[in-house]
Amino acid sequence: MNVGAIVLAGGVGSRMRPLTDECPKPLLPLGAEPLIGYQLRRLAAVGVRRVVVSTGYLAEHFEQVLGDGSARGLELRYCVEDEPLGTGGALRAAIDQLPDSETVIALNGDLLSSHDLAGQLSAAGPAQVCVHVRPVPDVAAYGRVVCDRDGRVTTFAEKSGTGPGLANAGTYVVDAGLLRALPAGRSSWERDVLPALLDRGVLVVAREADGYFRDVGSPAAYRLASVDAVTGALPGTRGSTSYVAPGATVGAGAQLSGGSAAHDAVVVERDALVDASVLLAGARIGRGARVTRCVVAPGAEVPAGDVRVDEIVTGVLTRQ
Repeated sequence: MNVGAIVLAGGVGSRMRPLTDECPKPLLPLGAEPLIGYQLRRLAAVGVRRVVVSTGYLAEHFEQVLGDGSARGLELRYCVEDEPLGTGGALRAAIDQLPDSETVIALNGDLLSSHDLAGQLSAAGPAQVCVHVRPVPDVAAYGRVVCDRDGRVTTFAEKSGTGPGLANAGTYVVDAGLLRALPAGRSSWERDVLPALLDRGVLVVAREADGYFRDVGSPAAYRLASVDAVTGALPGTRGSTSYVAPGATVGAGAQLSGGSAAHDAVVVERDALVDASVLLAGARIGRGARVTRCVVAPGAEVPAGDVRVDEIVTGVLTRQ
């Protein structure tokens, strides 16, 4: 079985601004590599060799960061949307770059999951689509998936309803022929395509699997994902108290702890304390400042002696 993959990475990431003003969300750093890097390593581990990254917003950044994929044992191709196509339209456009694939793993570029991906491939069987689902106490923020006793999906409602249930976890195993048969143009995979498939009687099954899972859809979720990557709570990572990029500078007496990350050109001045925080490129932490559970945006500054807790720091701050 020839298995390819498509990573949907074309969104603007408006809820992540200003962190995504100059960097697409899937390229935001989690420790030593970008978010999408963890996804690519997972795909390579189950035998995928060709991956199409579907891009739109700041598309040129992806190839600059990821290259041709050979460093990860992959062949990366890029499908650039001239205008937003939605998740369904993006999958239809990207499948043209996987002409030999019989099966496709499709996933959203802002998800981190450690579920058994090989098991999901096996569980697909004769189904046209196999969706990863996970039980949650409240499905309001997700798509609710309802299945019969045999695991066949009977209802798929994107971000509809409340209360406990099975949530769509955003990773799909799809028959490549189904994607090729989709009409070109804008559509939503979750809201348009999947419900239409069920209406037509197409076999869609669910694979319930637990494991690490995080939807990196907000700055707060991004900070938690970064901490997990640095401390080793994200599977496949090595644990450490902090990550300091080669181009960062940490002054005498300064301390980074709790899975904090200091990225390129960051300066942490003397005696500053940074705990469970992310300092993005060019950020500066003044002498003796205290920064706890924060994301400091690129180029932002926390002045000397300031105390910042549970904030998204976006500019030069004055002491209160």
